[in-house]
Amino acid sequence: MDVKGIVGSLTQAIADSEIQSLVDELTTEFRRQAGELIGRFAGEPPTAPRTNDLENDLHEQLRELGKQLIQAIFSRLQPQPEDMPGTVSYRGKSHRRLQGTSLRSDIVTRFGKVSLMRARYRRGRGGRTIFPLEILLGIEDGFTPAAASRIGQQFAACGSSQGRTREMIADQMGTRIGTEKLRRLIATLAGGMEPLGQDARVDRLIELINQARKDGQKPVLSVSRDGVSLGLAPWSFFEMASVACVSVIAGGKKVGTVYLGRVPETNQVTLSNQLTSLLKATIRRCDDRVPEIVYVSDAGKVETAYWRNTLSKFFVDGRRIKITRVVDYYHAAERLTIIADALKFGKDRTKRKEWLEHARWLLLQPGGHGRMFRSIAAMRKLYGYKKSGSEDAEKAERYLRRHHRFMDYAGMKSRGYPIGSGVVESACKQIVSERMKLSGMRWKKEGGQQTMTLRCLLLSGVWDAVYENWLQSKLTVGDLINLETA
Repeated sequence: MDVKGIVGSLTQAIADSEIQSLVDELTTEFRRQAGELIGRFAGEPPTAPRTNDLENDLHEQLRELGKQLIQAIFSRLQPQPEDMPGTVSYRGKSHRRLQGTSLRSDIVTRFGKVSLMRARYRRGRGGRTIFPLEILLGIEDGFTPAAASRIGQQFAACGSSQGRTREMIADQMGTRIGTEKLRRLIATLAGGMEPLGQDARVDRLIELINQARKDGQKPVLSVSRDGVSLGLAPWSFFEMASVACVSVIAGGKKVGTVYLGRVPETNQVTLSNQLTSLLKATIRRCDDRVPEIVYVSDAGKVETAYWRNTLSKFFVDGRRIKITRVVDYYHAAERLTIIADALKFGKDRTKRKEWLEHARWLLLQPGGHGRMFRSIAAMRKLYGYKKSGSEDAEKAERYLRRHHRFMDYAGMKSRGYPIGSGVVESACKQIVSERMKLSGMRWKKEGGQQTMTLRCLLLSGVWDAVYENWLQSKLTVGDLINLETA
């Protein structure tokens, strides 16, 4: 698009000669300062303290140069108010131009805070005032697009917090901001990026599937979900947040994963809907080359209900999609541990260990489920259960019997299916524990969901794609005025 040909009124073009003059002016001063700095360093033998000072001082000079360039460019885009249209359309509403301009001096860029003189428009007499130049530059809550993305990624990073994010802003951008300004930005980022997340996740899964096929391997889609406790404010009680992931497995190894996460909610309805929508969209993109799909999870209430009500009879556009369920081997093995602890082995810990290892080994063999139960029956007949552990052991036996058809681990492994839910266990750790369960953290549901949304986008490897799509959706000159009559 030829910007100079259409600016007309809301912004003005910057002449090439003016741009060159600006760059020359600012870089001339930078060259002088940098030359003096390097000259002083090179004039004496280097030492560690002097090397440290050189790098830090040069970094400050580069950041100052960037800030001056950004501020100079932004300020030259603003026409005189009288040369701008009398009204603009914003979100379907007409806004009238006000007299004069307004200075904003707290806009955060990658180089620090800059000031911006802006023309103002207002809806009616007491409506919202808007600033077209800010809108066209993509400035949100006082942050430029590049600064907002960098801050959002830091906020979503492992081990981060509001305090650490603000420290990063002070260190890397040379400015300080308040907690409320940061919270407003995070809310805006999460609200703007979340609706675009599904398409990016689907694109990522298709990319991973194609990558596996290009390498000559058969891809398998592995679907998992689980719950993880999350501390909620203001009463500091814990409820179960929910996490789901879809991985591409090839040759028995994970190629890549995308993630979903939701704050505590009754029956995890929203997560179920999002996961179902993600699967259907991915299957549609695969056309007639849908990979084998396996659902790996514990046999908890929510996980089983999702299988029974959704995945066991999965249809996409009238086509039945076969999904194989696997009850996580490690949860099954935990039940064997409960049984081993209940058997009356006395003080012979070696016998307990040997039997438990044998039972777990049997569970992994062809036809191993039946052989394992025959071994349990023999041990119970020979040793019996302790009175204190019999109830738990019988409950563990019922678990193993009830879900035996989902425990053909030898068959699953032979087809390249995962048999453990380690991916989603890791997801719970990465999404929640490593970011949202640091010392003293408690969350309101709204802020917690915003954090989980951004963290899932970051871990899924789709942040840049989603952010770019969000920026592309923002208003342009043509959205604010009718260019034909400008």
